[in-house]
Amino acid sequence: MAIASRRHRRARAQTSPAKFQILDELGGKCDYYGVGNKDTILMLSLTPELITLLRSLDKNAYAPAQREFLKRAPKYALHILTDGITPQALQRAHTPTFDALAQRGVSAVHARGVFPTITGPSHTSMLTGARVGTHGFLYPKMLDAFGNRLLEFPEGLMRAETIAEAWRPRGITTADIGSRFLRGADMLQTEGVFGEDYVDITNRAIAAINEWQPHYLHVVFYVADSAGHLYGPDADETLWAIQQLDEMTARLLNAYADKNLDGELVIVVNADHGMVPVNETIPHSFAENAGALPHGRVALSPRGFDDATFEALMNDPRVDDIFARDELEVLGAYGPRWGENVLQLREGWMFETARPLAGYHGAWCETDRHIPMLWSGAGIRAGAQLDACELIDIASTLSILLGGAVPENNQGRILWEALDTQGETRNVGFAESRNYVDLLLQRDSALEELKQLKRERAGGAMYRSEYDAERAEILLRARMNMTAMEEEKKRLEISDF
Repeated sequence: MAIASRRHRRARAQTSPAKFQILDELGGKCDYYGVGNKDTILMLSLTPELITLLRSLDKNAYAPAQREFLKRAPKYALHILTDGITPQALQRAHTPTFDALAQRGVSAVHARGVFPTITGPSHTSMLTGARVGTHGFLYPKMLDAFGNRLLEFPEGLMRAETIAEAWRPRGITTADIGSRFLRGADMLQTEGVFGEDYVDITNRAIAAINEWQPHYLHVVFYVADSAGHLYGPDADETLWAIQQLDEMTARLLNAYADKNLDGELVIVVNADHGMVPVNETIPHSFAENAGALPHGRVALSPRGFDDATFEALMNDPRVDDIFARDELEVLGAYGPRWGENVLQLREGWMFETARPLAGYHGAWCETDRHIPMLWSGAGIRAGAQLDACELIDIASTLSILLGGAVPENNQGRILWEALDTQGETRNVGFAESRNYVDLLLQRDSALEELKQLKRERAGGAMYRSEYDAERAEILLRARMNMTAMEEEKKRLEISDF
């Protein structure tokens, strides 16, 4: 049973509230790339004129679905995304604010990101609930083959509905400071984001809280990711950046408290991807000579590797794995914008860059994909640990907390084990969440079996016919797990939501 029926979704797609539109001097370019629409504000700063318009929004339009199953339903959400930190670095850093939130809520030390583990696809998956193969946003820069030009942040190519678009018909206002990926947001900060420090971004977020109080505020900080690239994910400089993020989070929470909104606030803190220390680099020619396009820790082969090239690459000690199309489908990563094969390097290795880096990400290795995640505040249980949750689970869980419709293309589940529910909903949610987690772990185990099988084939330990038969059997199990995961996800949804 689905959260939103097809009839409701059709009605939602036809809704066009048409509030107003503010465009900066790049408005035409933003429209071309699909950043925003007629219900979107694209703004550089909170000027007095813009504040006046924001205040004119009809606060009485907020009409979320009933959430009696929650003991205390939130009206506001603060979603803090820290780009590119590892669970290990977060545990080592001095973070009293995060520690207090975790004690009063639930946390996951090893949540899973999406593949590829880079910023653009990860942010998009988090804000749509869709895997990369579904939303199709593979990389922050994509080539326009017809115009022969490079498009930066081509959100118009996203093939999935965002939470902002899904929530708007129910009057849930959304603001995004620091990210360009929340298409349809009522307030979208579009300039100076990547170069700004914690203080500037925090000040803009506090201004939004003081002057407007959006129901959902998404704030993105990139400094820890930059420090990880330059100094390494576990370096003192990176830990200092995480400590500063903790202090800025305290400022944001105080801003909500000053407005007496903290009792109706749910807080989410997570990273988009992890990061591995880089010890060695590989020349681009290593991948290019094999017919692949290298970037960071992966290389895409548009036509696929022949048998001889495949075996040579898998025997190279620097190569971790080579994914074929059907394996990417099991990961939810395959789409028409991928190649036939994706090569990923072992931890510690990356393809060379003009400027030496000490940390990088992008692969599906454990340290690349594992991310920290914590939930706290209204509607959240206290003092619990989440098991195998995913980045794509955030969209559906926030939807049920705020009373918004789940995005059309959502593939994540509701994290029932994180919610402070009551009655039968609580019992059903816990039991079936455990089933889903078991299936997810079985899928990961199948992918590890495939990797070992490929190494045996490359090493000449088995005939090709034997390899093909075993590979088909493992893939069948993995696909059955994915199908069962989808069925469990539907069982975890609420029919009348």
